[in-house]
Amino acid sequence: MARTKQFDERQALVSAMLVFWEKGYEATSINDLEQAMGLKRTSIYNTFGNKSAIFERVMSCYKESVMAALFAELDSAPDIREGVRRMLNGALDIHFDEDNPGGCLVVLSIVESGQHDEQSQASMQQTIQELKSALQQRLSKAKRSGELSKQLDAGATATTIATTMAGMMVMGKANFTKASLKKTVNQVVGLLD
Repeated sequence: MARTKQFDERQALVSAMLVFWEKGYEATSINDLEQAMGLKRTSIYNTFGNKSAIFERVMSCYKESVMAALFAELDSAPDIREGVRRMLNGALDIHFDEDNPGGCLVVLSIVESGQHDEQSQASMQQTIQELKSALQQRLSKAKRSGELSKQLDAGATATTIATTMAGMMVMGKANFTKASLKKTVNQVVGLLD
């Protein structure tokens, strides 16, 4: 008779996500994951695979939760300018929330990308590309609807917004204040005028 799993895979991944987010990929050990996930090594390997495979699943979990929430902020706004403002401020809120490790899991992982294998490096690059592409689609739609100037370069502006988001996470880790980084948000939103 096959044994049924006695744990919530999603919750285990969220716990693993917080460990990778706080400690980084290289510094996170299987022992750390065992403790955070509340699972034995055998259960971790049988369900999720090795550390690299766990990280892949964690990246998907991060996109489905944290990044999806940021895009929900963008999409629920009355216009694209307010949407970009909400999304960037939402990223700052996540960074400065004491329940989170701070920064952005994707950005912090890219900074330490030399410690990752090819597969996880490709996953991080894909995540950043998806961020840029999603922003570009929304900016292009706003151009077509007349919210933004027809002369606005949606691709370059999307890259600027994604770069700002990543940069703010790094600056936040360098102890820049939330108030100072909110001024950066206002500057970037001003680019849409």
